[in-house]
Parts: sequence; C-alpha cells; structure tokens
Amino acid sequence: MGFAEELRALMTERSISGKALARQVLCDPALICRYRTGKQAPSAKMARWIDNALGAEGALAALAGPDRRAVLAGSLLAGSMLAIGPDTRDLLAWAERHPPHISTAVVDSLAELLTSQRRADDVLGSAVMLQPGLAQLTAVENLVRQASGPVRPALLNIAQQWAQFGGWLCRNTASFAQATIHIGHSLDWAAELDDRTMTATALTNKSEMAAYTADTSRAISLAQAAQQDTRAATGQRALAAIFEARGHGLAGDHAAAERKLGDAHDLAAALADRPQDHRPWSYWMRPAFFRNEEGITCAHLAADPRWHARAVSLLETADDGTPTGVWASAQNRTYLAFAHAQAGDVEQACAVAVRASGAVRAAGSAKTTLVLARVHADLQTRHPDDPRVAELTDALA
Repeated sequence: MGFAEELRALMTERSISGKALARQVLCDPALICRYRTGKQAPSAKMARWIDNALGAEGALAALAGPDRRAVLAGSLLAGSMLAIGPDTRDLLAWAERHPPHISTAVVDSLAELLTSQRRADDVLGSAVMLQPGLAQLTAVENLVRQASGPVRPALLNIAQQWAQFGGWLCRNTASFAQATIHIGHSLDWAAELDDRTMTATALTNKSEMAAYTADTSRAISLAQAAQQDTRAATGQRALAAIFEARGHGLAGDHAAAERKLGDAHDLAAALADRPQDHRPWSYWMRPAFFRNEEGITCAHLAADPRWHARAVSLLETADDGTPTGVWASAQNRTYLAFAHAQAGDVEQACAVAVRASGAVRAAGSAKTTLVLARVHADLQTRHPDDPRVAELTDALA
C-alpha cells in the first residue's frame, strides 16, 4: 500500500476530514487533498507531521519518499521558485499573463508556494529569503489587481497571507518602511474579506515594530486594537496582549504590564483547546513561542531584580523548546543577554551574547543583530575596560 492509500484509510478510520487534518499539521487543506489522491507526494517532514497527527506510529511516514527539501538551497541559488515543480511554475506564469483566467488551481499553487517559502525561511533565514519572497509577492499583487469574479475571495485569502509573510521578511531584516507597506496590503485585503484574525495579526505586527522603535503609545494602542474583536483567533489576541504589556513596560507602568501578561497567559492556554483558531501563518504559535515573547517583555524591565529573574526563567526555558525557525533561537539568546545587561550582570550578559552571536549570523536577522549591537554598545559604555566585554567585541567582529 502506498502513502495515499494508507492516508485515506487512516483518515477514514479516525473519522477526520481533510480540513481538520490540515489544521493539525498547519498546512492548506488543498495540500492534504493532493496527498490523499496521490497527485503529490509529501516531504519526509510533512509525512512525519501527518503520521503524528493520525497516531500512525511511523507506519505512514515510512511510506513517504525522500525529503525533497534537501534540494532547497540549490534551487534558491538558481533563482527558481522554491521546492515546487515546473508544472506549478508554468501555471503561475501563465496566470500572471492571463489574469481573467485565474483558477482555483492557481490559488492552490500559490498556497503551496507560500508554504515552501515559509519553511525555507525557517531553515535558511530571512536575509536569504527576502528577495525571492518579495519577487513572488509582487507577482501575487499583480494577480490581485486584475482578479474579479468568484475566484477573487480565494485569491485574496492567499494574497493577504503572502503580504503578511512579506511583512515578516522585511521586519526580520529591519526594513521597517517596506514592512509597513506589505502589512498595509494585508490589512486592506483582510478588510475586504472581513478576516478578523488577519486584521489582528497585522495590527499586532505593527505594534511590535512600534515597540522596537520605542514608540510606546503607538505600541500600546495598536496592540489594544488587535485585541478588541473577540472573533479573531485566540493566539493572535494572546500575542497582542503580550505586546501591549511590552508597551506598558517600556512606558514604566509595571502594574499594567503584569496585568496584560496575565491576560496573555489565559488566552495562550485557551489556544490549546481551540484547534479551529490555528492559521497557516501562525504555525509557530506554540507554548515555547509565547514563553519566549513573555520573556522578551520581562527583559525590558530586567533592571528590577524580580523582572530579571522572571525573564531569565522564561527565556532559558523557552530555549529548551525553541519554536520553529532559525530566527527563534537567535532572538531568544539575544534577549537573554539583553536581560542580563539590563540587570547589570556583566559576566552573564557577555557570555550569553557571545553564544548568541553565532545564532544571529545563522538566522540572518538584521533586527536581532541590531538588538545584540545595542547590548554590546551598552556594555562597552558602562564597562569599557572589562576583558569580558573585549571578548564579546571580538566575537561580534
């Protein structure tokens, strides 16, 4: 029996639909349909995820072929669309030349391509993925401008996700002006679709950028706006609550920060019991991710010993179960060093920052690089003759 046949049998046995399975493995339902019909073979990683979701104990994963993502870097350097076949490339190119004929097959191909780009970003980092990702986003925007009729809502649904991903790539590479443009597109398309969860996502993204640039009032108000509509998915509202807490912390209101972190705890805990709230663009919303973001918020307040201890506890624990993506470990270690620096612990700040430097290079995150540079500059200013700071200087050179 092949993978498709075994998948169909297991889904029937477990009484699980394609949409329900897609929510569990965080992919587009159309992809599950292609696996079930045998039109597409899953990667080894995807086969393992599906195997785990169905409780097949490795029997289903064993039927999958070799992981085609192994050729990802090579295809990227060749300038091709990542991890998709020539039929998909031809279909997307044809659709761009003939916009009135955009079909559901084109929309499905765009969803598949976006999934590949996201996975590539997790492995290769945003610096590598920025240009190919934005090139594909431009093509998607051209399709949206010319699309009409029954297929437009489906195309907009994928397009808003592409714009959100483009905003992420730009935020992670510290291209904040460009990120604002792409997030604006995702907001516009979400409004047309009345997608409350994407609207909350975009507002939360804008809140994070505001906090990064120390625009505390804007960070707070945008995060509050992201939480207003309770029809938005629980995970997005949990993250918005964390970012509101961060804004309050930056403004010096520790009590408000504590209150909003409590709200975030409640929402994040509720997410585990609400699989319907998972979205393809929030596959990284796992417990370790929320611990990490809470730890970063606490790190901004770490001049207070209580907040410092809390930040260290959260960030060290989060690193044990780092969420998907090379960016996550780099961000975690950088803000752990930041917390120690805020608390005046030079030894730990330097030691952790040295370890973070390698992760930051691997991640290609200019945003995290800038945070690490701020930590270094602060330590140099306060401890110019400390040999541990000199060692950090060498590591960052």
